[in-house]
Amino acid sequence: MQTTYLNHAGTSWPKPPPVVAAMESTFYDDPVHWPALFAAAHQTVAGFFHVEPSRLLLTPSCTAALQLAVQDHAWRPGDRVLTSHFEHHALQRSLVKLEELGVMVTTLPSSNQEPVPLDALEDELRRGSVRMVALTAACNVTGRLLPVTEATAMAHRFGALALIDGAQIAGWWDLDVTALEADLFTFAGHKGPQAPWGVGGLYARPALDMNCTAAVCDIAELQARSAAAVMPGYCDAGSVNLAALAGFAAACQWLATPAQQGRLETARRLASAFTESVRQLPRVTVHHDSPMKTKVPTVAISVAGAASAKLAEQLRAQGLIASGGFQCAPQAHRALGTEESGVLRFSFGPSNHLGDVQRAAEMLQQLLR
Repeated sequence: MQTTYLNHAGTSWPKPPPVVAAMESTFYDDPVHWPALFAAAHQTVAGFFHVEPSRLLLTPSCTAALQLAVQDHAWRPGDRVLTSHFEHHALQRSLVKLEELGVMVTTLPSSNQEPVPLDALEDELRRGSVRMVALTAACNVTGRLLPVTEATAMAHRFGALALIDGAQIAGWWDLDVTALEADLFTFAGHKGPQAPWGVGGLYARPALDMNCTAAVCDIAELQARSAAAVMPGYCDAGSVNLAALAGFAAACQWLATPAQQGRLETARRLASAFTESVRQLPRVTVHHDSPMKTKVPTVAISVAGAASAKLAEQLRAQGLIASGGFQCAPQAHRALGTEESGVLRFSFGPSNHLGDVQRAAEMLQQLLR
């Protein structure tokens, strides 16, 4: 049975052949070469994001990176954090835990037109006591981009930190994280970057001093760094999956090839064509149905009277892989009005083509008859 894979917002598939080869080689490489392999791969990934390796901590996942990005600060009762309705549970859970410390978490209002109204953000910043603005760069349910560049600049005007969850945008374009000017940026390897599971990262801007002064395992190194801005280190994040990191580095090189330069535009065209095909189907609602330039190539629909998870199971039985349910973002579903049945999410990647769009649209049409 032919498999049509439309769940790239969850995990990219298939992995590029160079990624698989790089991973496999680590299992046979002499351990004497492991430190050099790690350093070279770390440098490649840092270069891909245009950041200094010393400010990029490799982590087992974006979830682990977000936990460190949120928790490793000297929080005080009365501090405030501003966030959106469209956060993945990985970020939302970390923010909820802050409330146990007396930190107040405010969720900004939203609408289909504006997932984060900047005037509402500015009003909350003017109220004072905001230590951090924490936002996803794109909603993992619908693909809608949030105004993180503007939000970061606004946060800085009011003396607040900006934390950006880049899980849904990393890998889709030549992303200069330094130019984004976020204080903290997190990402996963297994989505847009085309890397395997088991590796992500946390970037902390230079001079950002986090509350983790004992983050370095080596005492001499800790003493040498005592005057420098401190960020979490290897001991805080846990062991790096070397095979996954090698695959990540190979993926960065693969994405830089000329053949992959137009990958976002191509995937957006496919997502747009799919949206046009399903928009008029009976009982179907397309969520965050906005111009594709405002989204990553993800299309989220709900069908009146049908559970999205059940629809996904029926499609899977016919060889089409999509995401059905709640995508680990319950607050987003409350904002979208889909908290009862979730959504059916179709997300496109570099391996997809127009035939996948046609097959998915036809299968969905037959399913809804």
